[in-house]
Amino acid sequence: MIKNYSAFFLFFVLLFSCQNENENELIPSDPEVITNDASFHSSGGVNLSGNYEPYATEISKVGVEYSTDEFFTNSETVFTEVNTDHKVSCYVPNGLNEGDTYFFRVFVQSSEVFFYGDTKSFIANKNAAPVIESLSSELGYREDTLTITGQYLKDRTGLTYVYFNEVRARVINTEDSIIECVVPSALESVTNNVVIKIGNRESNALLFSLYKPELTSISPLNCVIGETLTITGNHFDDEVISNKVYFGNVMGEITYADRKTIKVVVPLDIATSSDSIKVNSQLQEVTFDKKYQIKAPTILSVPQNVYANQSITIKGEHFHPDYRKNKITIEEVETVVSNGDVSSINTRIPLGPFPRKKAKVRVQVLDMVTEYNLDLNIQDKWVMVSDSLPFSYYRSINNAAVINDEAYVIARSRDISSEEFFLWKFNPSDYTWEKSKIPFSLKWSGVLTSNGNKLYCYSAKKENRFWEYDPSTSLWTELATYPGGRRDYATHFSINGDIYIGMGADFEPYSTVKYGDFYKYSPTEKTWTRIEDFRYQNYFTRTETTAFTINGIAYVGNGASNTGMVDFWKYDPILDLWLRVADFNDARKYTSAFVMNGYGYVTGGSKVGGSYTRDCWRYDPSSDRWTKENSIGPLERGGHFSFSINGKAYIGGGVITNSGGKSGNDLFEYIP
Repeated sequence: MIKNYSAFFLFFVLLFSCQNENENELIPSDPEVITNDASFHSSGGVNLSGNYEPYATEISKVGVEYSTDEFFTNSETVFTEVNTDHKVSCYVPNGLNEGDTYFFRVFVQSSEVFFYGDTKSFIANKNAAPVIESLSSELGYREDTLTITGQYLKDRTGLTYVYFNEVRARVINTEDSIIECVVPSALESVTNNVVIKIGNRESNALLFSLYKPELTSISPLNCVIGETLTITGNHFDDEVISNKVYFGNVMGEITYADRKTIKVVVPLDIATSSDSIKVNSQLQEVTFDKKYQIKAPTILSVPQNVYANQSITIKGEHFHPDYRKNKITIEEVETVVSNGDVSSINTRIPLGPFPRKKAKVRVQVLDMVTEYNLDLNIQDKWVMVSDSLPFSYYRSINNAAVINDEAYVIARSRDISSEEFFLWKFNPSDYTWEKSKIPFSLKWSGVLTSNGNKLYCYSAKKENRFWEYDPSTSLWTELATYPGGRRDYATHFSINGDIYIGMGADFEPYSTVKYGDFYKYSPTEKTWTRIEDFRYQNYFTRTETTAFTINGIAYVGNGASNTGMVDFWKYDPILDLWLRVADFNDARKYTSAFVMNGYGYVTGGSKVGGSYTRDCWRYDPSSDRWTKENSIGPLERGGHFSFSINGKAYIGGGVITNSGGKSGNDLFEYIP
């Protein structure tokens, strides 16, 4: 029995041992890992898959490893979730070099041990484009930090760029699902498509817009040029340079800016006194609902009694800070402003014209004009009453002639280039001139004179023609030819109705011919008679002299060609003699003369070897004395005309220096 039991026990032990050996062969100790395949997505990227059987092993991690070499020396590892179906699926959206061969294998990890499937390969196709899911804000400002969330935002094969339309933003931080960037200051549009670009891949677009600025108030709206205005509102750029404020179409200088406030200076070159204020911020322009209004200038004081060319100061308020932009007119004449500020302007009284002998003062700032409530009193004895002579009077027919308080000159028109001469009649009521034709030709060195009833003109041409003009019929009649030699700039005057012409010189020959002979024309007898020659220093040229007649005696002088010709002479028709009278102050030529209240007056001219003058000398025949009178304003002149009618004297035309205005185009009036 014992032997049987022992055999049974041994059988049982052998049987149990065989069962354990079979179990070890059926249940492996390591997990089984299988690498399946690589499948490509239509939108890019590749899906790598596999599965595994853990058996008795506890699996802690699963994933896929891929590399460009089959030994996986530089590999990328992607872990996926451990799940109950023991499947491994890994999506690689980007980071692959298109056209390269990649090797991959599935793995599982247990503790510190990795178990791998077989190695397989694929040729990389396109990478997946980045995807934007959201923006941290759809509204904002330039230079704001914006956070973009999405997928596939980072790629080791290329840099990630963010664009607002075509403007690239500065990227601060990049993760696979988050990008932080700065909204570009150089945005060109209010509304922008935000996209991400990696290489040749571009994401979908989301809209980002700049806040629209809002205007709440502007203070003060009733302002002065150069004043600082405060604009309040919202959504302004906080950089001064990024905002613009326009007064009409003129941009002001911004001194401060934040999101809710802008301080701006009313520009010096502002164009109009009232217009819209526009704010350009965040690439958008908004207009305030009320217009600004510049305060009008006010004149508080101006000197009352003034002289032409005198410097004056105009006191007031709200003048333009840039003194050059203040327009000052004095009796319709715009003056030159020398300096000034918002409360005072320095300028100069113009030479005229002042036909009223008074002047209105106006100050214009922009389109606003203010007028002083009092007239200025022009104190000059010689006052410019017109600056618009219609004729050119320089080296035209010598001097003027008067008939019954009506003055005439012969000159060319200013508005045409013709050499034709016209007769001009003066209207003292409004300082205008009436033009009429002359039916004969004459030279600019001819002469015009009057006997008080009619005009007489010597043509100075080689025919020596001599003409008479009757103002009652407006007709010219040719008279007996001048009997002397042809001459330029003859001396001429009238005594007791007779006409006297002599002296002068003929400048046409190569050597000048000087004359001292004199002739009298009698309108009643219609004949010429030679009188006593003017003999003093006749060997010197003496032309363009001054001549005037007082109480039947003619006075002749000036026309000097050397510094010794200070002599003045009178002609007595009864004695037929030339008698020397008091010398003139100096030797000069291009003077002009008139008679008023029994005195002879000589004006202007050029000193021999010197400059033009502006003085006026009065001759008293009763005392044979010259007295210096009021100068002709600030104007030096010569070659001009002068005459007196109705108790007033007039000077005009000629060569003018230091005029500050229209040389040779003016007319001055003198009331003693």
